[in-house]
Amino acid sequence: MGISKSKSHPGKILRWFAEIQEHLHNGTIRHELSQIAKHTRDREILEICNRAAGCLDIEIDTDFHKTNTNQHFNSLKTLINHLKKPKEIFDRIIENIPDTDPTWTDALFKATEYQLLALSNYFSLLDKMPDITDINGNPIKVGTLVAVNCRDDSGHYYDHYGVVIPSQKGFRVAHFFTGATVKAQNSLVEKGFGYVHEVDYSMEWIFKEHLPDTIPFSHVEQRIKESRRQEARVWNKLRYNCEHWAREMFNGVPRCTQLA
Repeated sequence: MGISKSKSHPGKILRWFAEIQEHLHNGTIRHELSQIAKHTRDREILEICNRAAGCLDIEIDTDFHKTNTNQHFNSLKTLINHLKKPKEIFDRIIENIPDTDPTWTDALFKATEYQLLALSNYFSLLDKMPDITDINGNPIKVGTLVAVNCRDDSGHYYDHYGVVIPSQKGFRVAHFFTGATVKAQNSLVEKGFGYVHEVDYSMEWIFKEHLPDTIPFSHVEQRIKESRRQEARVWNKLRYNCEHWAREMFNGVPRCTQLA
């Protein structure tokens, strides 16, 4: 009659489970997820960060500070390295668990396995270039119609329009403006010579419309080039202002939505 082999004492494996949780909850993951969330407006990335935090039932700081892609990838590198130790410990658990009474380990094993797999998947999803967004989190792409809020000499607010274009140093905004305006005699219409200008994109340029997928950016680019070649194009507050120009570059139709 054979003698059944008794299961080993669960103390060692239980200590390994505890060591994994202590490592996962030592503050590193919370800190690095917060660093990623505070330095992006990319909604997908923010959602992934919150889901990763949910795996450990922790809260992260998502108060936006400023966009910083370098911070994103430095924190991601730290997160991936931080997950190596608990994975190594879990491998030891897998090797020893057949000799342990499942009464002690089944629930812990399943919960820990889920945590490590989920965190690993979420960290993999974070390995993407964050979207360029406006201050509201709307993605900004080449060809996007954008506007920045301004105020005229009379204290009235208006949107100054532009179109997002690419450059070797990142996104820029092409826009149409005039310098000192003049008033035509017996007329309230302000006008002046208009100029096509570029500025670096910043988050204050708010998303208005994305270029439809059916319209290639090359069409927008060609219209902007043609506009630059017009040496004396008149800017007119009512008939052809910055929004007329931007929308004409955007879809070929000069239109201003801000005129009553």
